[in-house]
Amino acid sequence: MKKVTALALSLILLALFLTGCTNGAGNDVKEVDTTELPSRFDLRNVDGKNYVTPVKTQKYGDCWTFALAGAAETAYLYANDMSAAAGEKNDQVDFSEKYIAWYMFHGLTGDDVVKGKVRASQAGEGFDPSKAEEETGELTAYYIGGPFVQTANLFGSGFGPVDESVEVNGEFPYAYDDDSSVEWSLPLNAEYRSAPATALFRELRILPSPADTDADGDYRFNRDGIDAIRKEVYQGHGVCVALNAADAGYNGKNRTSYYSGYDEPNHAVVVVGYDDDFPKEKFTRTKSNGEEIEDSTPPDNGALILKNSWGLTSFDGDIDDGYVYLSYYDHSLLAALSFVFDNNKNAKHPVRNYDQYDLMMTMWYGTTDYEDETKMANVFEAEEDETLCQIEYRTSRPDADVSYEIYTGAEKDDPSSGKLLEQGVHSHRYAGSHVIDLNREYPLKKGECYSIVLTMKHGDSYTEVFPYGTQINTDVVKRLDAIGIVNQGESYLFADGRWSDMTEMKDSLLDRAYRQCAENIASDKAVPDIELDQKTFAVDNYPIKAILAPDGQ
Repeated sequence: MKKVTALALSLILLALFLTGCTNGAGNDVKEVDTTELPSRFDLRNVDGKNYVTPVKTQKYGDCWTFALAGAAETAYLYANDMSAAAGEKNDQVDFSEKYIAWYMFHGLTGDDVVKGKVRASQAGEGFDPSKAEEETGELTAYYIGGPFVQTANLFGSGFGPVDESVEVNGEFPYAYDDDSSVEWSLPLNAEYRSAPATALFRELRILPSPADTDADGDYRFNRDGIDAIRKEVYQGHGVCVALNAADAGYNGKNRTSYYSGYDEPNHAVVVVGYDDDFPKEKFTRTKSNGEEIEDSTPPDNGALILKNSWGLTSFDGDIDDGYVYLSYYDHSLLAALSFVFDNNKNAKHPVRNYDQYDLMMTMWYGTTDYEDETKMANVFEAEEDETLCQIEYRTSRPDADVSYEIYTGAEKDDPSSGKLLEQGVHSHRYAGSHVIDLNREYPLKKGECYSIVLTMKHGDSYTEVFPYGTQINTDVVKRLDAIGIVNQGESYLFADGRWSDMTEMKDSLLDRAYRQCAENIASDKAVPDIELDQKTFAVDNYPIKAILAPDGQ
């Protein structure tokens, strides 16, 4: 018997509209106890080493791309110990914001099909901005708010991050144009979309938000959210957050910010450090007569150190260095995400192929909980001789226990048939996307069928996770359609003692996605009021990927 659970959308929706124990080698990420953390930590000076790239200047409403690229840059530099001396510029990497903005919102074409990344069966999947561009007469990727969570799919699918120094056909197409015009674009084909990624993606973690709400929708401080950010920063994982960059909360003299209102986040930045003892008085703002402004002082000390994307600007006649101290108690501090990347030098297979069907770049994940044993599976057919070395999957809620089984020679209507190659169990503190190293590597011949079967549990319940999206239709962007492609023989669900092809469940999945989304928007005061049309919903395959090394790599 199944019971449908509500999907918590506050974090993801608010981010959208911005202007472990394991048994596999290499999967353990050290869990730091809060009591072990220093009271102050700054990635610009870790024992004399700087792991933070220079402050950049955004030209359009794309702060989210700068936050994502900046967080990824720091995570990559730290994982590969690519530091500069503290106080010196660290420009050893410069991930392309343009690449993120363009390919996030331009779906796959037939020209994007390439072995090891995009199957012909998935051509057409992703966002279709053509209607929006026809209506406005403009390219729209620059103006769409920041979909943090979608970038897990972009990087996790092997698309980027790409350095701006990458050359294609004698040009540097990924460089962020300093021209004030927004008429730049990127080709929609495999040569440009599938440019070599600089960093090897390991994990994206969705952290709890420091700004929580109570049953009445009023602000409530969540200490777990601040501690999660502090832990991730201390481990060198790049962290980005969403906040409200209201002038009303900014103290130009001290370069501090504390917003105590209830407006939604409208900006995204990178967290590069924290200071538990940062005085709360430095956030206090005063009127022209010297009188203190009401509610401008947070209840206690503590600040995150933020890297902004507005360049070096002037406030109160003083040049801002591009960094801001944000109070732990800021009411708008939401959508905290962290990236983890591998050390490239230690990677046995730096060139990766992907077998995957979930390429819609979705912002939302539906969940259905079951009382009885339930499994999700993807069945793949090797497109060439290659070696299976890792798997990747998505969890939609924290504290998930995931068991995996890998079979070769599986029948397409029974993913658990064939020869069992390997099985294991992994626990994940945070929701997100997770790359898992297998205990062994498994050579596959072209045309050989194999399957990845997942059993996901939260407590005593078995959980099904399925990606879905809907049309984006806001004051900024009109009619941006999400397109998911699910073909027979790709994804399967084991429930009620039998396997079912996902194509047989598509109507049910669409209905569940619509009801979960509508219920949460209606019940959660923190979620923006969005008009939903069930006809615009789309679902995608189960978020289960195989990562393989091409033959000879």
